Amino acid sequence: MAQPTPWRASVTRRDPNTPARRTESGAEQAGELRVRLSQLRGTQLRGNWGYVLAAVGSVVTLILLFQPWITAKGPDGDVAADAFGRLEVTTNSMNAWSQSKPQTPTITGIWAILASAAIVIAVCAIVLNIRQRTELLARLTTFSLVSAAFFVILALIYLNSKGAALKGMTGRTYDLGGQVGQILNWATGRGKLLVPGTSTATYTTADLTNWGMLAVVTSLGSAMAAVAQWLRVRRAANPLRLSWRLPIVVSRAPADPDTTA
Repeated sequence: MAQPTPWRASVTRRDPNTPARRTESGAEQAGELRVRLSQLRGTQLRGNWGYVLAAVGSVVTLILLFQPWITAKGPDGDVAADAFGRLEVTTNSMNAWSQSKPQTPTITGIWAILASAAIVIAVCAIVLNIRQRTELLARLTTFSLVSAAFFVILALIYLNSKGAALKGMTGRTYDLGGQVGQILNWATGRGKLLVPGTSTATYTTADLTNWGMLAVVTSLGSAMAAVAQWLRVRRAANPLRLSWRLPIVVSRAPADPDTTA
């Protein structure tokens, strides 16, 4: 049986503390890395919370642009439109045989497209400005968010002007085909038969939804946060030192030479 030599014993001998030390040093390095990253994030975000809030509000506004902003309901179904002019229609086909079918209104989404572009530019400028902190990026952020809020308000006003046209899509027609469709609709239990002078109905042209109102609020809030942050940075860079002490000038009459003599 071969006996192990001292040299072989020194080669095959393994220090049991080595893996633990390596594991412990790796954990320490990971902890130091986390601390440095948290410090770096805190340094970058320090003093830029206005831009962070503006970015969050802008993303929320961008999501709200795809929600229904205006709805209309009538005897032939209902219709909803978002800021981009996309229509979601539910119809009973009551006017399928009518010769004068309601026309689908043309709704453009130019204001929503401009608002989306301004929001994307603003968010990109905010991300770059948090790292670079330049006056050009700060002005670009402020101008983009103010423009986005302006475009969102115009989009809501424009959709509100299309309320009557959207309501017309869901109305009934009074030719022969429309009357047949109305009778079939009443016979299948999906509506009521309109007989002149026998019933009273109350209706509205169209209703603005809460999504559009909320989009206006978030866009205005983002613009106000960006403007406040920009003014704060400019004031910190160029502080205005106001002197509360007013200089008091006391004028004295010249001495009389006769009295002094």
